[in-house]
Amino acid sequence: MTMQGYLASVADSDLFGTLAIICVVVAVLGLFESVRKKKLHKVMTFLCLMAIPVMHAVGTYYLNQPPA
Repeated sequence: MTMQGYLASVADSDLFGTLAIICVVVAVLGLFESVRKKKLHKVMTFLCLMAIPVMHAVGTYYLNQPPA
């Protein structure tokens, strides 16, 4: 399987739905001050915020590669 095929299958999977659910859970938990102060919540918030820009950068990189 090529990298392009792998990325196409990942994009078609439930990756984005799962990411959205995780981010909603992290956001709702952030409404509670006791949870919001924990380091794990801060790390999860950072990961949720960085997931889309990282996927965009990876996709842009592979789209700009010459065809094999």
